[in-house]
Amino acid sequence: MSEVAQRAKISYERRPNTLHSFFALKFHDGDEDKAKVEAIERALNKAGVEITLMARDVEKWGEAYIPEGKTLMKDYAFPAMIQCDCNIIEFSEKGVGLGMNGGFCYAKGKPIYVIAKTSSDISTTMANVATKIIFYDKPEDLIEPFTRIVKSFPRVILASKSAVRKQQLTDNSIPFEVIVSNADETPDKSKSFKNQLAEISMRKARKVLEETKDRGLRLIIAADQNIVFDNSMYGKPKSRDEAYRLISSMSGTEEVYAYTGNAILLAENDNVLQSINITDVARLSVDYISDEEIDNYLKNDNYLSICGGISINNCSFVHLKEGRMSTAKGMTLEYAKEIMSNLNEC
Repeated sequence: MSEVAQRAKISYERRPNTLHSFFALKFHDGDEDKAKVEAIERALNKAGVEITLMARDVEKWGEAYIPEGKTLMKDYAFPAMIQCDCNIIEFSEKGVGLGMNGGFCYAKGKPIYVIAKTSSDISTTMANVATKIIFYDKPEDLIEPFTRIVKSFPRVILASKSAVRKQQLTDNSIPFEVIVSNADETPDKSKSFKNQLAEISMRKARKVLEETKDRGLRLIIAADQNIVFDNSMYGKPKSRDEAYRLISSMSGTEEVYAYTGNAILLAENDNVLQSINITDVARLSVDYISDEEIDNYLKNDNYLSICGGISINNCSFVHLKEGRMSTAKGMTLEYAKEIMSNLNEC
């Protein structure tokens, strides 16, 4: 073995209508377990379940080694379990490691689905921590029950393709899926800046609510941000010249405002159980930047996709002076977290 084991790569962004599970079973020498896992995985994939398996994804079926000073469970398995939505334990045969898996996930509040061949003996301890026990004769028997589990599994849905908002959820270790709303974002200019953005964010959330009305419990998060400066609101600049003039006028000021509309819906099927719709404001400062520095900044076309042409996410000359950093970035995550604790309790 020459390859050093690496942690399993698990994205917090899930594909729509899927969940990601840690998978564990008692292993034996030889290829029998590999074939067994592959057959079960094919069935789970048909149900919308993707899995992470230490023997394959970390140990590479015996080709990678755990470096000295590290252990498989503490340094590789436990971090992966935290990133996964749930834990599936194949318990046709008992094993000490399986008990550790179950105990750790139970302590972390992760659902535990125990699967086992029909007539298998499930220990009292494992039965007590299991969310559900599913017996099967052949792997295909798992498709129907796990299809139901996936369909009803609580999920955070981001109504945006924004890379920044995806990163905000990832940085906060929140698994999510993306459904782009394609809602009408035309502002009602007869309303205040705050009301315009709150209304647009709610349009996005409501559109995704309608598109997912056959889904179970879910938290839909939508946001819309613009920059307000000198009593005017600015979206994405339409040209380099427009961006240059705006950034030049903001240079050296501490009165630039990120207005971020937020809409959060806790829903089940087409019923809204709880909602928040509010625009939060963060005050920003912009360093004095020379014409040459502005020219250098505008050499990258990223500014065309940023409201006001500037962003605290990728501009070293922009700083938060007052308010929430999440609002300045593009989505006030604190509001979503207020409701998120209810996602698994309803």
